[in-house]
Amino acid sequence: MAAGVRLEVLALAEGSGFRAPAQHTVILGKRALDSLSQTVTPQGVLAIARRETVEAAAALTAAGDAGWPLIVLDGVQDPGNVGTICRSAAAAGAPALAVLDGSADPLGPKAIRASAGCVFRLTVARGTWADLAGVRGYGASAGGGLPIWEAELERAQLLALGGEVRGLRRTDLDLVSIPMAPGVESLNVGAAAAILLFEVLRQRNERSGSPGPPAPAEGAA
Repeated sequence: MAAGVRLEVLALAEGSGFRAPAQHTVILGKRALDSLSQTVTPQGVLAIARRETVEAAAALTAAGDAGWPLIVLDGVQDPGNVGTICRSAAAAGAPALAVLDGSADPLGPKAIRASAGCVFRLTVARGTWADLAGVRGYGASAGGGLPIWEAELERAQLLALGGEVRGLRRTDLDLVSIPMAPGVESLNVGAAAAILLFEVLRQRNERSGSPGPPAPAEGAA
């Protein structure tokens, strides 16, 4: 709601004191609510809403206009990881994210829960690498890339993270790596994304002299 999502249907448990604007509101008994919920202990509030994604070019423009690389998820299959990355992206101030074929749906229930609703604060695109042909940037690699503090991440057009098993499918990106202690092969893609995103923020702040993420515009949630 704070991110401007309009609810088409709001389903509430009997006795719930929660209220929100919706086109249709229904009250359900415990058994009906439990049967509809995808969690073991539902909180008593379910909703249906429509959220449109955009073309990759529109997300690239949104990122560039804000001075950020476009965050690209290349075959990240776990919805929990996708949601976690959305949450980290919103926290760092990244405006846009592109989810390529083979990735989990960022607007699926599990990803939305993992994002704590932060996915609604991002411009989200779906597409393929063909939609980003010719767009340069960095790809995250477990090793062999530039250390993150040596790579000019904040000047890149895109920053891509590969899937948990296959990694990046595009081979012509400059690679960037997070240095780790000996014996540790890699980080979870969600953890790696958070480190990379806040390194982008650090570089942006260092260049601008700002101490942190930009404040929201007046009236923005």
